[in-house]
Amino acid sequence: MIRTIHRAQFVLAEADFLLQDAAVHVCDPGRISRIEPWHGKPSGQDVRVIDWGKAIIMPGLVNSHTHLELTRLAGRIRQTTSFVDWLSQIVRERREWTPEHYAESVRAGAAMALRSGSTLVADISSSGLSRQALVPERIRKAVFEEAVALAPERADESVADVERRLQEAEPDPLTTLGVSPHAPYSVSPRLYRELAALARRRGIQLTTHVAETREELEFLESGTGAFVHFLGSLGAMPAGWAPPKLDPIPYLEVLGVLQQSPILVHCNYLDAHAMAVIQRTHSSVAFCPRSHAYFGHENHPVRQCLDLGVNVALGTDSLASNTSLSMLDEMRFLSRARKDLKCEEIFRMATLNGATALNLGRVLGRVRRGYWADLTVLRLPEEAGGRNLLAQILEGAGECIATIVKGEIAWQRDEHFSSSVTAA
Repeated sequence: MIRTIHRAQFVLAEADFLLQDAAVHVCDPGRISRIEPWHGKPSGQDVRVIDWGKAIIMPGLVNSHTHLELTRLAGRIRQTTSFVDWLSQIVRERREWTPEHYAESVRAGAAMALRSGSTLVADISSSGLSRQALVPERIRKAVFEEAVALAPERADESVADVERRLQEAEPDPLTTLGVSPHAPYSVSPRLYRELAALARRRGIQLTTHVAETREELEFLESGTGAFVHFLGSLGAMPAGWAPPKLDPIPYLEVLGVLQQSPILVHCNYLDAHAMAVIQRTHSSVAFCPRSHAYFGHENHPVRQCLDLGVNVALGTDSLASNTSLSMLDEMRFLSRARKDLKCEEIFRMATLNGATALNLGRVLGRVRRGYWADLTVLRLPEEAGGRNLLAQILEGAGECIATIVKGEIAWQRDEHFSSSVTAA
């Protein structure tokens, strides 16, 4: 039974499929039943019609990598191109945090994401507190329980902690769970293998930071550089640790981690062999453009990855290395910074590719019959329209006025932006 019809001047069903004066029909339990030209409100049905007017309805934006726990660090981290200095600042800032600090930060970040059009966030939880804090939030979420332990003797303890977090999770229709071994410079081979095995047993997704900095490559290749001093200062550098003498992606392949087709976060430094391995293992890349620029990294190999057929999604990272959690801001920044990327590619990275990375590409990321009605609504300026509408949006036209999750309005800017009529 149809319960709601959303009408707007435009519906962008997919990157290359734009309809004018169209309507999206939503039925119980929050799935799209059809998309069609607007013929007026139907008669003889108990249905709510929401007319968004001069607006565009599009697939809900997917943030494929963020740290909502770090939201309260906005403006507290001194900008630096030294990654280990940045990490040190975060460690110092969080030393005095209470569980409520973490929970408040997570909730604030989720609200920011929802207000800017994200219907799904992939959140990394180092504290183990994110999942519970996010349960009442009306955004769809994938919560990845993080583990950090370079000392091999700590692997069992770390895995047990992650398993406990997963077992304590109450079923929630808007939440999926995953695991996140932090990074090759902070996770032992044993812990990587055991978390990959845990993900396989439970049938859940795995994500890890990888190939993020030149210092990471040096650490894995020779066991020298800034990470040795940083880990030593934390008492986290195991005695007798020996480097694998491999680049990060081949290292994860040797460990069997890529058998999970994980989400590989950042991937700022990839050679041709690494990209081929990512493509062959059907792994996804979560690219965070503004965080990448924050640290002054070299040009990201996103163009080469896309040309190889790698599934590249977009993320915001956190407010410790970004100015907002808005995927619209992320897309617009990338459009300005990378003229070698097409508008359609950027749009897919923020919608369908993100859903695919999170194993939800068959039910999210498009406005299509049978998909969940997770939608973003942008109000458009009067002059907006025409064949290049997506380009206009990436150039700055349009602001988010509503975020719809599972067919329900999860956030709305102002009631006067839409009108609703119940048809008898």
